Amino acid sequence: MVEEAAADEDDQIGDVFLADATTLNDPDHPLLVIDLSNEPGETFRVPARWFPDVSANLSIANMDFVEFADATDESRTFRGFDEG
Repeated sequence: MVEEAAADEDDQIGDVFLADATTLNDPDHPLLVIDLSNEPGETFRVPARWFPDVSANLSIANMDFVEFADATDESRTFRGFDEG
């Protein structure tokens, strides 16, 4: 988007959480997380139970997308740092 490209770096959207068919059909309701800034198009899933933690940390830039992505299991799902 032209508007997004013109935004200051601090105002740009870095990640998107998407509810798709997998989200709606899986008992854990794993949202698809899509990186829009560092590695555009890279994805991982986050079960609904972990959404608040991941979303908050990404929104305040306390953690980066890659930190969560690197902690995913073999299915590319983040299940916490102790459980992954």
